[in-house]
Amino acid sequence: MVSQLSMTFMVLTLLISLAIPIVFFIYFFKKYRISWKPLLVGILIFIVFSQVLEKTLHMYILKINHNTAELLKNPYLYALYGGLTAGIFEEIGRFVGFHYLLKKYREWKDGISYGIGHGGIEAILVGVFSSVQTIFISNLINSGSFNQLLNVQGAAKTSLLTLKEQLIDTSSYLYLMGGFERIFSFLIQLGLSILVLYTIRKRRTLFLIYAILIHAFIDFIAALSNALKFNAIIPEMFFFVMAVFSIIFIRKSKELFARIETSEDNLEELR
Repeated sequence: MVSQLSMTFMVLTLLISLAIPIVFFIYFFKKYRISWKPLLVGILIFIVFSQVLEKTLHMYILKINHNTAELLKNPYLYALYGGLTAGIFEEIGRFVGFHYLLKKYREWKDGISYGIGHGGIEAILVGVFSSVQTIFISNLINSGSFNQLLNVQGAAKTSLLTLKEQLIDTSSYLYLMGGFERIFSFLIQLGLSILVLYTIRKRRTLFLIYAILIHAFIDFIAALSNALKFNAIIPEMFFFVMAVFSIIFIRKSKELFARIETSEDNLEELR
């Protein structure tokens, strides 16, 4: 049986994942009148670059190409590969979005709007959808209907049985930590969005490289922690620290963008 406390935390994680982008958008819309367009571009870029292009590469590297699949059974190489691909695809995607699709939306508030879209759709795809699945399976287990699912033609019985064991054996607090992780990830995505937009405004590719490396490092820690079965508290504390740094950067970046705009205004006056 999956405990009632675990079920409660699953629902809470689902609600947190869904509420994060909504609450942030309402707050920043009321305070800064952020636009819908960067938000929608953020959603589009995440889906295309992360869910389509990156996953297509993973399909080839991890399944179709047996040589690379065998090589990446090494947890360190796997974590390095996963971190770099996530960093490259998502940050290049952000750059493409700002450079080609948002030429008239490059203020600080537009970076926030884009980040809400990019991080928000990730929160929904990862936090909401996975929570719906775990809640559904947990209800089947607790109601005694799980065995009927195993009899469905074409069902992956081994995977379902493994999932059942995981749901029963996982400590309740880990489901709650999933909600906190969505908050941390969302804040990090906001920070990275601002950093890539800053790359565009300063016309310095170096900041894009910084964004790729930061993203890669964060995902490297996540993948390695999962592969080596670290205590869940360790990566979550790391994500918390990175989220705090993101908040500090987001606040400071508002001044950086204001200086850029002041400099541009002064140049216009000189002309």
